[in-house]
Amino acid sequence: MLLAVLWSTKYENLAPSELKKLRNKQRKAKRKAEQESALQAQVQVKREQHHKARQQQEQGDPEAPQLDELVPDKLARAEDPLEQAIKFLQPLRTLAADRIDTHLMAFEIYYRKDKPLLMLQSIKRAFQLDSSHHHLHDCLLRFQRWLDDNLAGLNPAVAAVINKEIEPMVRGRSAVQMAEEFIRSAADKTQANALWGARALRRLLPERAHQALKLATALHYPDLSIQGCVDVLDSLREGDFGPCEKEIEQYIEACRSKFPYAIAFKPASALADLPDNHVADDAPLQPKEIAANN
Repeated sequence: MLLAVLWSTKYENLAPSELKKLRNKQRKAKRKAEQESALQAQVQVKREQHHKARQQQEQGDPEAPQLDELVPDKLARAEDPLEQAIKFLQPLRTLAADRIDTHLMAFEIYYRKDKPLLMLQSIKRAFQLDSSHHHLHDCLLRFQRWLDDNLAGLNPAVAAVINKEIEPMVRGRSAVQMAEEFIRSAADKTQANALWGARALRRLLPERAHQALKLATALHYPDLSIQGCVDVLDSLREGDFGPCEKEIEQYIEACRSKFPYAIAFKPASALADLPDNHVADDAPLQPKEIAANN
C-alpha cells in the first residue's frame, strides 16, 4: 500500500504518454531480469550435469558419455568453419536431398573451398529439382566465371568432365549472356528473382550498376512482401550494389509508404515509442499489406 502511494505521488504529474513509456520500460526491465535469471538457472544445470559426467569419467565409469569442452567462444568461432559446415551438411544431403536449399548450401561451401567437381555435383542436383530457381541461377553464373578463370589449370580429364556435364545447363552461353537472359525472362516475375538477377548483373557488369539498382528496388512485383523488401534493404546495406546511401534512404521511404505499419522501415525515433509487442492492439494491417503477404 505504501509503495503504491509513493509511486502515485512521484509520477502523478507525468503526462499519459510519458507514463505509458515509463511502464513499458519497467515491464521490459522486469522481463529482462526474469530471462537472465532463467538463463542462469539453465547454465547452472548444464554445469552440474557436465561436472557429474566428468567425475564419472575420472572414476572410470564405462557408461559415462564422452564430453568435449563446452567453451562458448570456441564453439562460436570455429577454427575451421568450412569443415564444420561440411559436417553439418552431410546429414542434410542424406535426409533432405529433395530440398534444393541443401544443394545450394553445398555449392556455397564447395565454392569457398575451390572444389570444382563438388560444385558441379551440387549444381546438377539443384538443377534437377528446380532449374529456374533464382539462387541456382546465381550459383551457375559464379561457377561459370570460376571456370573462365580456372579451367585451363585443371587436370584435362577433370576439365573434360566439367565441360560435358555443365553444357546442358549453360547451353553454350557465357555468364553475362545468362545474366541478361534471366533478367529479360524471369526478373519481373518475383521480387527474389529481381534481387538475385540484379546482384548478378552488378557483379558481372559494374558499369550497369544503375540498371541493377533500379531493378532491385522496384516495388511493382506481384509477390511484393515486407520480408522481400527487407532482403533488398539488407543487400543494399551490405554493399552488393556499391555505395548508395541516397538510394537506401529513398528505398526506405518508399517501403514505409507501401507498408506503413512495418517495423523494419520505421525511423529510429518512432521505434523508441513502440510498446513491448511492437504493434498496437488497435492497429489493423492495411489491405495492401495483407494482400502482399498472402
